[in-house]
This record gives sequence, C-alpha cells and structure tokens, in this order.
Amino acid sequence: RRAAIRNLGVMGSKKPGDALLELYHTDPDPEVPETVLDGLFVQGNGAGLVALARKEQDSTMKKEIVSKLSVMGSKDPLVTQYMMEILSGK
Repeated sequence: RRAAIRNLGVMGSKKPGDALLELYHTDPDPEVPETVLDGLFVQGNGAGLVALARKEQDSTMKKEIVSKLSVMGSKDPLVTQYMMEILSGK
C-alpha cells in the first residue's frame, strides 16, 4: 500500500496530489503520513506540503514537512511565502 502511495507522487499531476492529501488525514496506518510526504516531495508539490504544514498539529511531523520544503528548492511563491513566515516567526 505504501508503494502505491509513493507511486502516486511519481505521477506528477493534480489528481494524485489531491489523493495524497486526502490519505494523509484519513488512512489509519500510522506510516501513511510519512509516505504521503515522500510522495508529495517526489511530485514537487510544494503547495500540498504547505497546506499540510499549515494544518499539522504534531510538531515532529511539521518539522518533517518544513524540512522537505527547504530541500525542494521550489520557486512556487506559496512555498516562499510560507518559509518566510516561519523565518519571521509568524
């Protein structure tokens, strides 16, 4: 199942990204959120990662998301804005 989730990330279009975001919050398997993050990272879906980071309550998971965003090097203005918010402490 986790391999299928990772493969959704490789597909690289909006629909798989939306499916990954849905799985992050609904799948009961505790390893799925990390796998979803990997899929979004591979997909280059910075907007999806930002959306998850904004809602994430678990500080460890939020750090993992921010770490992936920082490594991505995304030119998406949404990602840049979010990272600036973090740096400025907002």
